[in-house]
Amino acid sequence: MPGETATIGSNEAGDSLVIVQDVDVSPASVWECLTEPECFKSWWRDEIEFEPRLGGRFVEPWKDPSGRQRTTYAEVTAYHPPRGFVMVWADEDWDFDTVVSVTLEQRGSGTRVTIEHQGWHAAPDAVRASLLLDHRDGWSAHAAKLAAYAKEHDARRKGH
Repeated sequence: MPGETATIGSNEAGDSLVIVQDVDVSPASVWECLTEPECFKSWWRDEIEFEPRLGGRFVEPWKDPSGRQRTTYAEVTAYHPPRGFVMVWADEDWDFDTVVSVTLEQRGSGTRVTIEHQGWHAAPDAVRASLLLDHRDGWSAHAAKLAAYAKEHDARRKGH
């Protein structure tokens, strides 16, 4: 697999974001970076809580562009090691839920990571477009960080 590639898409209804990131390491290494707390915090950020198991919690405190403290919450509703997981996802002030699916697929000697974030039809019309753009940008950045860190992690695992 020649280098990392990322593709970003959305469906015509504006209900779903799909981020695809190819990573030049095995699914096992990528899975570790998604599910081992210290590895996960290394590429996402330290102030995060993620319990990678069925029923597990995801809690991410963050600051919006205006500097206001916010929190995103999710619960793992499906967990299929080492192929992926699904979370019900919402910011603290949303009155709707969305669904995030993360799947890993072997591609040659590497891994295709697909992040699909669905359920945006439930967002208020006035903020839907900006939420989609913000989350597209956020998921794209996280996927790129995961790809870069997974390569470093894999090299350390192999003693290089």
